[in-house]
Amino acid sequence: MSRIVLFGIGRGADVAYRFLTRDSPHEIAGFTVDSKYMQGDTLRGLPVCAFEEVERRFPPEDFRMMILLGYQNMNGLRAEKFAAAKAKGYTLESYVCSNIFQAEPIRTGENCFILDNQSISLDTEFGDNVVMWSSNHIGDLAKVGDHAWISSHVTLAASAEIGERAFLGIGATVTNAVSVGARAFVGAHALVAADVAPDRVHLFPDQSPDMTSQQFMRIMTAKGKL
Repeated sequence: MSRIVLFGIGRGADVAYRFLTRDSPHEIAGFTVDSKYMQGDTLRGLPVCAFEEVERRFPPEDFRMMILLGYQNMNGLRAEKFAAAKAKGYTLESYVCSNIFQAEPIRTGENCFILDNQSISLDTEFGDNVVMWSSNHIGDLAKVGDHAWISSHVTLAASAEIGERAFLGIGATVTNAVSVGARAFVGAHALVAADVAPDRVHLFPDQSPDMTSQQFMRIMTAKGKL
């Protein structure tokens, strides 16, 4: 059992709080957020402190941290805060929902957040800071790199490899021994049957735009599509 400080005061922190308090032995001790986003000194009856001084209120030798942010900037924001928390000396806690099928105990790095109703086969690997939403199938020998985001109902076939900071949309399928490069964006329901280069966009049907994943994400965010 660990005493945990949650980063954020928005939806991600709320989801983490609710899952961890209902489905883990850990104690949530408080929240932290960048000072410019603070909206009060308490949340859910627990203290909120500025991230700039969090180590004074919650020393890293006594507390761990969890950061559940979204996939902004191709998961760059979450990666940035992960690095900042590590620089302050924190160990980051991972959460794996108890309501999953795992053929063997899965291997994760720090600050992973893996939700319910997964089917996870043998010899899989998850790096640091991976978020995997509900109801996915992860085939044997599949690897998911640091800071990646996997939405719901995604299928990774055997030996599929997902690069760091990649994003996989709802219902995407990656076939056997295919790799999705770092920071690549795979759209909802896309079939990935050949390697996707780093920083590229792969959509279904085959209408992938000639732009980088970060350019695509900025455009879609501005349209309210992400």
